[in-house]
Amino acid sequence: MASKTISDGVYWVGVDDYRDILFEGLWPIPNGVSYNSYIVKGKEKIALIDTVDKYYAKNFITNIKEVIEPSSIDYIVLNHLEPDHSGALDQILQLAPNARVVGSRLAINIAKAYYTQKFESIQVNDGETLQLGGCTLKFFLTPWLHWPETISTYIIEDKILFSGDAFGTFGALNGKLFDDEIDLPNMEMKRYFADIVSHYSKFVIKAGEKIKNLPIKTLCTTHGPVYRKDPSYPIKKYLEWSSDRDENKVLIIYGSMYEHTKELAEYFEENFKAKNILVKSFDLSRTHPSYVLTDLIDAKAVLIGTPTYEGSIFPLITNMLEYIRIKGVRSKPFGIFANFSWGSNIIELLKKKLAECGMTVVDPTILTKGRALDDDKRKADILFQKILEIVRPND
Repeated sequence: MASKTISDGVYWVGVDDYRDILFEGLWPIPNGVSYNSYIVKGKEKIALIDTVDKYYAKNFITNIKEVIEPSSIDYIVLNHLEPDHSGALDQILQLAPNARVVGSRLAINIAKAYYTQKFESIQVNDGETLQLGGCTLKFFLTPWLHWPETISTYIIEDKILFSGDAFGTFGALNGKLFDDEIDLPNMEMKRYFADIVSHYSKFVIKAGEKIKNLPIKTLCTTHGPVYRKDPSYPIKKYLEWSSDRDENKVLIIYGSMYEHTKELAEYFEENFKAKNILVKSFDLSRTHPSYVLTDLIDAKAVLIGTPTYEGSIFPLITNMLEYIRIKGVRSKPFGIFANFSWGSNIIELLKKKLAECGMTVVDPTILTKGRALDDDKRKADILFQKILEIVRPND
């Protein structure tokens, strides 16, 4: 994908990535991802805002050369130091040795630790500006979106906000750039938020407060489209997902080896559907935790089911709970159903794991030996009713 004009003097020079199977080595990206970088040309100075993954440095430099000679870059603004956005810094500094690197104090320190090229730097604080000649860059400290050094950059005259990883999305651009050219639901914004940013939801809210009165004509993130039709759309969605509001939705998360646990999961699912409750069921043998987290962030209640494996929790369930713990998913009520064939303390083990994640457990818990018998299903009906009352209290 070649360079694209955003407005007079502002250009997209990023790249699409189809090479990585797992973003950050964790998250599936079957539709790829974009690394967005931008050139801002003033009457006197030129700024490059963010770079790209070093693997794509050659393509990146080709895109830059369509707009300017790299040697003419005066400033390299680093909104975010994660290597998919700063990785080509060394190559750019080789071509623009007089460019000054602009970022927060921590960003400058990280850049010096990561990269070998020497550079002069400008450390910016909240609200400070940089003149390019008829074009003023204003900087906002927006820490923990999603690293501690992150900032956002705003062109005062054009009302363009470069927000870094905040408000980004999975999905390559495939030759298109703007939100009015792209099918936004296919860009997987919610899954990107859940996997990358959700742990820092309180900082999303703080950033939203900081920019809420900022007139934004165009929103330029580091992943996904440039928003010119509705620049408020991704900001609104991020604030919605960062809030404490949950959807009236139940998640059923389970692992199963010989379908006994699966049978009970399906029993619960059928009961919720019969009550017209939105329910989503995930077999972790077939679904990556990335997709579960996406629905978990705004689910009202969860049922989790596990067989006993080597006297312990099924490993895929343990793995899922570790994702939940690390991502700091806010506390939710969990119902437990488990299965064993001989002696087991699986319920106690699962309760301990859920407590470590900050979750609450809804009684009764269900422990079946092999297939669920009538007594087990009667107990399941009680648990179903308890979860139903949480999701739809006036039912």
